[in-house]
Amino acid sequence: MRVKRLASWLESILVVFNERLGGIERWLVISAFTAIVASLSIGLFYVLLRVAIVASAYIHGVDDPLSYLHVSDYAILAVRSNNIAAIFVTLGLFSLAASIIVYTFAPEAEGGGTDAIVDAYHREAGLVRPRVAVVKAVASALLLGGGGSAGPEGPAVQIGGAAGSFVARILRLSVEERKIALVAGVAAALSFIFQSPVGTALFAVEVLYEDDMEVEALVPSLLSSVIAYSLSIHILGPGYKLPSIQIPDLLTMYGFDALASYILLGIYSALFGYLYILFFRRSKEFFNQLVKKHGIDYRLKPVIGTLVSGVLAVFLPQILGTGEELLAESLLAFQHGEFIPGHAVVENMALLLLALAVAKLLATSLVVGSGGSGGLLAPGLFAGAMAGQLFGLMVSRYVGVPAAIYAYLGMAALFGGASKVPLGMSFLVAEIGGSPALIVPALVSSLTSSLVLRGLSIVESQLPHRIPPQLFTAESLLAFVKERRLCIKVEEVASAKPIIVRWDEPLSEAAKKLLASRQRVAVVVDEDGRVVGVLDPGYAGLDLRYALRSNEPVASAIVASAPIVRRGECISRALEQMLIYGSDYVIVTDNARRPEGIVTLDAIVAVILPHMVKSMRAGMQRTSNESEAA
Repeated sequence: MRVKRLASWLESILVVFNERLGGIERWLVISAFTAIVASLSIGLFYVLLRVAIVASAYIHGVDDPLSYLHVSDYAILAVRSNNIAAIFVTLGLFSLAASIIVYTFAPEAEGGGTDAIVDAYHREAGLVRPRVAVVKAVASALLLGGGGSAGPEGPAVQIGGAAGSFVARILRLSVEERKIALVAGVAAALSFIFQSPVGTALFAVEVLYEDDMEVEALVPSLLSSVIAYSLSIHILGPGYKLPSIQIPDLLTMYGFDALASYILLGIYSALFGYLYILFFRRSKEFFNQLVKKHGIDYRLKPVIGTLVSGVLAVFLPQILGTGEELLAESLLAFQHGEFIPGHAVVENMALLLLALAVAKLLATSLVVGSGGSGGLLAPGLFAGAMAGQLFGLMVSRYVGVPAAIYAYLGMAALFGGASKVPLGMSFLVAEIGGSPALIVPALVSSLTSSLVLRGLSIVESQLPHRIPPQLFTAESLLAFVKERRLCIKVEEVASAKPIIVRWDEPLSEAAKKLLASRQRVAVVVDEDGRVVGVLDPGYAGLDLRYALRSNEPVASAIVASAPIVRRGECISRALEQMLIYGSDYVIVTDNARRPEGIVTLDAIVAVILPHMVKSMRAGMQRTSNESEAA
């Protein structure tokens, strides 16, 4: 009895949510739930990561392993202990455990999380299994805690995306809204880690495309990132993870010589961005070939890649782990003319910075490219800072800008160009650096880097541009569906409960429901709840201002002949009904003609688009193969 009462109570809440809330209020609720779920999940991930580092500290034989409970970067442990044998032990054991977990429970959690989420957005209609978040968190904590060179934002993005998809299912959102909720979850996850509410929101909407952004998701992303930022302040602490930097002289910072140096920095950083993309792609190809041609167990791929990266760590242990805390120490030291606190600048400083930048990119490519569960962003920031500091040492004396500022700009330029997110990375670095004065120089450098690397991106699932739904018609979609023999059930595409009004209630009440919900049409039912028509103000030429003052019954303004499909039918039937009635929606009913939802043309486009993209790529691949054969 209590279960039924609880179910009824939840159903009532969902009805109020879907029918009464509209616009900013609706997305505030969705974004808040998404941010809370994502933030708490990532908080648990960091707990697991620190526990794994404590376990590594025991293997390293340090005097007080529990003192590393506050450390989330294995590089700190590796540099302090200087135990080469222990490094290989932790790399092998922890990467093997992480690999077994991933390939046993959720193979889609392998590799970088950002690419998987972008793929889910474009090709899976925003669906991410909740299991993926759990597997990603545990596997990534083990890999990173054992020294694997990768970033925490990869698992965080996948956790955030899974949180958005989960909330969308609970609240019964439409396909379009579910995809937006997924993006909001990504923004929340990154904001929780980097404490950068604006930059991470821009990153989330920008990373989906090479030369575009998902504008419709910007406000929800901003809402979720601000809420996650507030939670991060309480859970992780109020300080930025990376140190702020003081801008000594704005006039010098924005001088013509300085602006020219930012352009040169973009070109220079693009070389490192190209290396990152090249290393990562070649690594993926190499390890995939190991499995296909040489019969290596696919679960051993990440173990081999991680152990090979350990060879680099013999000479440069700083490249292990996430690199975040070591990067924070280095940035602070750069501002005082040092490399690491307590170590003065030496003659081979330039060579050391160059070696660290290239080695970090290569090690991360080996770990993540082989299937290791980790991210690419934090290593990109580390390498960008080292490369930027090197550039700063070469030009600062000529332009008057401190070399340490170029370390911050290098972070935006390298990864902004490599991942095609120059706007998001510029704001993220400016927020991390604690100075809005960094935004313009970062934009100049990252946009230049992105232009130099045009056509190349480390996020392989990105689409070049948004494809507006207006380009698709019911006729073209119906032809494609029939040609491919696709049968996607209409209930899988239908929106949440539609606005339902009785045929005999006042027109003014129906108009209020439409305005409150921001929906275009309302389904009209009789006393038994069966569909008798649709209230479509646009089609019927109904002025809602008049309707708000009218006491006439709804029946006087309905379109009695409404496009209807039954639950269980394919979307081809829905498209046929749209063509017959000249509408861009159909009503989904059960066998008793009771309404269950509405399918819109935009929703069908969102579901069909992944199949169209896949078909286009297959056609391009066939053409390429035929050209090579000729």
